[in-house]
Amino acid sequence: MATVVFTVQSGRDPARISSPVTGTVRDLSALGMSVVTPKLAPDGIHVMYDTLMVTRNRVDATVFVEGDPPVRVSGTVVWFRGADEPKGAYIFGMRFDNPTKEFEEGLTLR
Repeated sequence: MATVVFTVQSGRDPARISSPVTGTVRDLSALGMSVVTPKLAPDGIHVMYDTLMVTRNRVDATVFVEGDPPVRVSGTVVWFRGADEPKGAYIFGMRFDNPTKEFEEGLTLR
């Protein structure tokens, strides 16, 4: 599909941001996307919640679609689980804060 590079920002301590993680976009729409990733908690910051599962963390991502300029998006994770493939990977669904103009105009994965 497409490559995505994302970081996770702590909702409780916004100055705390994970190192970048590279994943693969599984599904993409103007409202959100699902991402297959090798890590759910880069640098100990879970993609969905803080360690007490009280505060939502934020995800900032750049989507790289071949033939199109990179698109930056941000939002929150609404679900996650283990991925079927590759073994040991995870998948999460992310809802964008604001739909991007590029996705609203019909950016499609090739």
